[in-house]
Amino acid sequence: MLELKFENLPNAVADLIQGQSELKALILNKAETQPETDNPLSIDNIALLTGYTKPTLYGYCQKNVIPYHKKNGRLFFFKSEIIDWIMQDKRKSISEIQAETDTFLSNNKPLNK
Repeated sequence: MLELKFENLPNAVADLIQGQSELKALILNKAETQPETDNPLSIDNIALLTGYTKPTLYGYCQKNVIPYHKKNGRLFFFKSEIIDWIMQDKRKSISEIQAETDTFLSNNKPLNK
């Protein structure tokens, strides 16, 4: 390691900044080039993920309520599809409902007769 002197401080800081920028670029590039693969999961894994029992999940599959794939008599699920399925039925909070009501009322003023 080089001995750091006061006279060399600006160059050392510049080198550190450049090295940090290069590391950041490498990390971001690697993160972009390695997409997360969505591996198929078993019903046991989906039961752990959702908290539903296996019989409940089998019933949902039979009624085509939950997204699933069937190959050679086996059921497969994808985590991203299950999470999207769970997020479909979001219930609005009281503050969201109040904000929508306020927006509606401000846009639809009553007619005076």
